Amino acid sequence: MTSSQKPVRKRNAEKTQQAILAAAQQTFFEKGYDGAGTRQIADRANVNVALINRYFGSKEGLFQQAILPELNIDFMLEGDMTDFGQRVAEMFAAKTGEKDFDPVIALLRASTSKEAIPMLRQTVEEQIIKPLAARLEGDSAHERASLIITQLTGYDLLNRIVNVQTTSSNGADDMTRLLAKTIQDLVDVV
Repeated sequence: MTSSQKPVRKRNAEKTQQAILAAAQQTFFEKGYDGAGTRQIADRANVNVALINRYFGSKEGLFQQAILPELNIDFMLEGDMTDFGQRVAEMFAAKTGEKDFDPVIALLRASTSKEAIPMLRQTVEEQIIKPLAARLEGDSAHERASLIITQLTGYDLLNRIVNVQTTSSNGADDMTRLLAKTIQDLVDVV
């Protein structure tokens, strides 16, 4: 190699895939499914756009690997269900500030896309509703799991928009207590 030649950078498929996934998360988070283009994602990851198809097959495949795995509730299902409402309410009440990447916001932005809706529907069902329903005892577990997720999602979104914790006369503690009771009532139905 002469002194004027640049050293060839070794390829690292795993690092390249991670860079693409990180760029995709940011781009889908900021622009939604329809607004995110594979060229934008490739540019952000500093890779050739052809690598997206090579590693992920398509924009849909990239979305499925970058966003959908982030939408899980395993962390919420750890522990006893007798205090599920309190634990989850405290988790949601503790959420603060803007994040660089939030899978819930990415999901909401993608929900306006006709292409993304079937993927989102399947993911919410398989990764969120069914695992929660499996932990619930009694009748209508699937329906109760759906209502619990609806309550938590609604609380989360409203809190982001108007900070419901500060609009309560008794502040965050009152909102957390009420949310915990609402959720636990749905858990305890037998």
